[in-house]
Amino acid sequence: MATIPIWKRTMLSALTVVTVVCATVPAVSADRAPQKTSAQAQRAAILNERDIEGFADAFFNRPDIQALEVPGALFVVVKDGKVLLQKGYGYADLEAGKPVDPEQSRFRIASVSKVITATAVMQLVEQGKIDLKQDVQQYMGDVKLKNNTGSPLTMEHLLTHTTGFDLVDPPPGDMITGDLSAVTPLKDYIIKTMPTVIHKPGEVYKYDNFASMLQGYIVEQVSGKPFHQYVNDNIFKPLGMKNSQFVLTPGMESSLATGYNERREPLPPYNTIPTDMPQGSMLTTGSDMAKFMLAHLNEGSLGEARILRKETVKEMQSVQKAIHPKVPTMTYGFEFVMHHKFNDQYVIGKGGSIPGFASWMWLLPEQKVGAFIVYNNNSDLRNHLFEAFMDRYYPTERKPTYTTSAKDQLERFEGIYRDLRVAYLTTRIKAQDGVLILEDLMGKHTLQQIEPLLFEDEQGSPVAFKENEDGSIRFLFSKSNPTAWSEKLPVPERFKDVGKEHPYASYIDGLHQLNVIQAGQDGKFFPDAPISRAEFAIWLVNWLGAVPSRSEPAFRDTAGQIEAGKITTAFDMGVVTGTEKGLFKPDCPITRQEAAVMASRLAILLGHPPKKAKLTGETDSWAVDAVSNIVGNKFYGPDVKPSPDGFVDYRSKQVMTRKEAAALLYLLGTTSLPMPGSA
Repeated sequence: MATIPIWKRTMLSALTVVTVVCATVPAVSADRAPQKTSAQAQRAAILNERDIEGFADAFFNRPDIQALEVPGALFVVVKDGKVLLQKGYGYADLEAGKPVDPEQSRFRIASVSKVITATAVMQLVEQGKIDLKQDVQQYMGDVKLKNNTGSPLTMEHLLTHTTGFDLVDPPPGDMITGDLSAVTPLKDYIIKTMPTVIHKPGEVYKYDNFASMLQGYIVEQVSGKPFHQYVNDNIFKPLGMKNSQFVLTPGMESSLATGYNERREPLPPYNTIPTDMPQGSMLTTGSDMAKFMLAHLNEGSLGEARILRKETVKEMQSVQKAIHPKVPTMTYGFEFVMHHKFNDQYVIGKGGSIPGFASWMWLLPEQKVGAFIVYNNNSDLRNHLFEAFMDRYYPTERKPTYTTSAKDQLERFEGIYRDLRVAYLTTRIKAQDGVLILEDLMGKHTLQQIEPLLFEDEQGSPVAFKENEDGSIRFLFSKSNPTAWSEKLPVPERFKDVGKEHPYASYIDGLHQLNVIQAGQDGKFFPDAPISRAEFAIWLVNWLGAVPSRSEPAFRDTAGQIEAGKITTAFDMGVVTGTEKGLFKPDCPITRQEAAVMASRLAILLGHPPKKAKLTGETDSWAVDAVSNIVGNKFYGPDVKPSPDGFVDYRSKQVMTRKEAAALLYLLGTTSLPMPGSA
């Protein structure tokens, strides 16, 4: 039987969990309104060396922070041209007992690298070598863009992540490698993975790794130097960032912090793909990042060194893309997330996550203040720290004024919205008198209206909408995923054999609207027909919006399948497995217990905790836990009826029908994840 390489397992698990959990703000149950704490109402603490160290020490000793089991962390704060704090907490290497050293311990900072890349781009803009408004094709040599829109793709679009690319992330499992000797050139990787521009550039925001990678490639082409060498010569050396690099070299391994998974197990050393990765391969120390922040907060200079002009820094730090005037999205390189804790301050930042490491840098340019946190696991420590920091030094007591609209005026917002970057993040909006009800994987929230296109939830997090030219609603932004807008989905024509009163209509219609399932030429769904193993696996991948694998088929008997790449993707994710003979039996009808096993693996990967149920009837031993999990989570339609004493016969060995599969997947995909602090 085929096996999943350890690097694919590590990468896929991290991508799935980090995308859903770490990219979002810490959730609070919907019935808990934000508390106007004394910290918010009191005068701000004075941000100085003594206070910030006391704050940091107390923060890292908090029981809830200790419970995150972060092996080691590095915290840096600068203000008014000075370093107030650069301090390590815990261990860079648990096994060796090696403490975090802010001067020497190198951490992977993942996507915080993008700000350095954008800085390099803006240097070349200053020199007149790159024009922000011109088609970037002229800077790419013999590498050709795939652009079907008729509108040019510019550097401004790359910097604001509004490229309109169909794919913005690397293929599953294709971002890191355990082979430290392997070298993947940047140009070769770009040619291999080049996406297609399908939306008009500048129109749609979604966080874009490929855009930042192209920025780095263009820096190479325009400067005539490898990307990492250009950055070293023009940013790191002038600022004295002696321990920073985009490419891991053998001499650096001894000072590199060890990354850890959620079980506190050390991850083996790895390299990025491409090796010189502009969007996320930077390794650095706390003291080096202090210098970078100081330069950006001091109008581009540090001591005698200048890396940007004053005017360029101002341009980089200004809002360049926003879904609403009060909900900014991007500058040239920085992003706006966790709006609910800005506390009436202008805050720009950049977060990053890569297996075993997470980071977050935030700047308050008007206050000349910057902070940076990096640590060696993928918990949400950074979110807690940012909230605590802002509440201590920039407290505010919010007193929003709400408007009340009638239900019929709010109905234009109703519908299903799908995240443009992470397809399985869907949001459902319903109108009630005076409010909107928002429901997604993070829970259910009541939205109160502030302005015609601006609402906020119980925690004060903004939910903004954007109109089409005709006044209809097209896009939504919420904290569920601050790295992309969500697009309102049209309601497709009904399947001819699934009427509105059909007991499975809501599940089938829901998947149809999400384009997980499609009608045949006759416009029918055939709800009572059995579903094959291949089709069920393909539905799972369609719902995730995952990229079809370009690798060799995972199973010998799927090579002839039209969508073999999706089955291989499902295998790479650990959702499907084959027989001991390396077969998948794609055309065989799937049994209910086989479908439960696949769905249970996906549910656990997404963050649904395993549940137990009282089962009756026959279930094979290898499927008992999965069937129990699916039943315990109530991922089933009206075909499953618990007995009065709570026992359930899942009919595990029967063939699953298409309508039953639709109910299973729709409920798995729309049931809210349990969040910290929720009941």
